[in-house]
Amino acid sequence: MPRPVDRDKYDSKRSALVRVAAGQFAEHGYRGATTAAICQAAGISSGTFFHYFPTKLELLVAVLGSDVDDLGADLERIEAEASGLAAILAYAAALEGDSADSSYSTFVNGLLGVAADPSVAAILSAESETVLAFLVRHVDIGQRDTSIRRDVSAPKLAAWIGWLIDGAAQSAVAGLPERPIPLREAILALTNSGTQEATR
Repeated sequence: MPRPVDRDKYDSKRSALVRVAAGQFAEHGYRGATTAAICQAAGISSGTFFHYFPTKLELLVAVLGSDVDDLGADLERIEAEASGLAAILAYAAALEGDSADSSYSTFVNGLLGVAADPSVAAILSAESETVLAFLVRHVDIGQRDTSIRRDVSAPKLAAWIGWLIDGAAQSAVAGLPERPIPLREAILALTNSGTQEATR
C-alpha cells in the first residue's frame, strides 16, 4: 500500500523547484535550461523532478502561473498606495525596472518557440487580461478625477496604453534602443487630460 502524500511537504518542494526553474529560464532561456541543470541547481535527482513535473513544458507553465500570481500581488500593492494615473505610472515604472534586467529579454525570447502551445498561451492570455483589467480600472478613475483625458472611453484608452506597454517590452527584448524606454513619458502624453467628453 503506497504511503499517503504529505501535501504540505509536496507543495513546498514543488514551489522550490518552480523558483529554481524560474532562475534557470531567466538565465538560459527555456531552450537553454535543461532539466539536468535545473535538477542540479535544485539539488534533486531527475527521478524526483519528473515526480513533480512530467515535462519541462509543464514546469514552464508552473513558472508562468507563479509569475501571474506575483503580478496580481504586485498590482494589489500598487493599488494599496495609488490610484488612477498614479497607479498606471507606478506599474509602468515597475515594468521599466524589470525590462532593464538582462534576464528579462533572455526569458521572453525563450518563450518564442513555445508561446503557441495552448497551455502556455492560456497563461499568457490570463496575464494580459489581468493587466488590462487593472488599466481599465485606473483609466476610469483617472477620467473621473480629470487627470486622464475623457475624449476616449476607458476600455479603448486602456487598450492603447497596453499597446504602448507591449511595444516597450518588445523593444527591450530586442535590445533597442540603447537607453531605457521612456514608457512613463509616452503614457503621460497619451493620457494627457483633454476637455472633450468621453465617447462610449
